[in-house]
Amino acid sequence: GAAWGKPMWGTWWVWDARLTSELVLLFLYAGVIALWHAFDDRKMAGRAAGILVLVGVVNLPVIHYSVEWWNTLHQGSTRMQQSIDPAMRSPLRWAIAG
Repeated sequence: GAAWGKPMWGTWWVWDARLTSELVLLFLYAGVIALWHAFDDRKMAGRAAGILVLVGVVNLPVIHYSVEWWNTLHQGSTRMQQSIDPAMRSPLRWAIAG
């Protein structure tokens, strides 16, 4: 979001619920890496990082369902809708098939 935020929203960052929950996940990931390197004992490092990973797992449903929970800057859920134009559907399927 921040990469194209300035031209689209007029600012580099907005406190959109979806962007913020992704930012929290990024900070948790950086925290796991930092915590892993903070301990000399690999067993203790693994245990501490594992606990932080479990805390981060709580954020995953928030990120997933934020599309349906909050109506913010981003488009809504298109999971059960065919919103793609039929002219683009066939080339997309061929591209995915490889």
